Amino acid sequence: MRAPGPGQRGFTLFELLVVIVLVGVATSILAVGIGRGLLVANERSALAHMVSALRSARVQAIASGRPVRATFDLRARQVQAPGRPPQAWPEDLGVRLQTARGLGAAFEFYPDGAASGGNILISRGQARWRIGVSWLTGSVQLQALP
Repeated sequence: MRAPGPGQRGFTLFELLVVIVLVGVATSILAVGIGRGLLVANERSALAHMVSALRSARVQAIASGRPVRATFDLRARQVQAPGRPPQAWPEDLGVRLQTARGLGAAFEFYPDGAASGGNILISRGQARWRIGVSWLTGSVQLQALP
């Protein structure tokens, strides 16, 4: 290793401090981005579990030739379709059901593919979604609301 010549020099303490500050700022921005990404992933996972439970109940009804219910436990914050473990959603996710009279917090699917119909309104802060269950076709659709 050679000793630095007369025209060569290293970094000053000030330059090193500027780099350290920039690395700290970049790290904090990255941490905020990761936190938001995890929140969005958590939302998508909860929405996917709800849609999956409803679609699973519809498929079971068609395959078995008997009505099948997907039930929501609003206190425990869980959704369940027969033959599947209950799936929970986060506490800060607001869930409101509009179902057929007499079914309570459930959607019933029939062997011909139809359903009791209704929808689920989901919210977190300013974000809102709607899962619609068509009474005629039994199709389950998720859409983001403005």
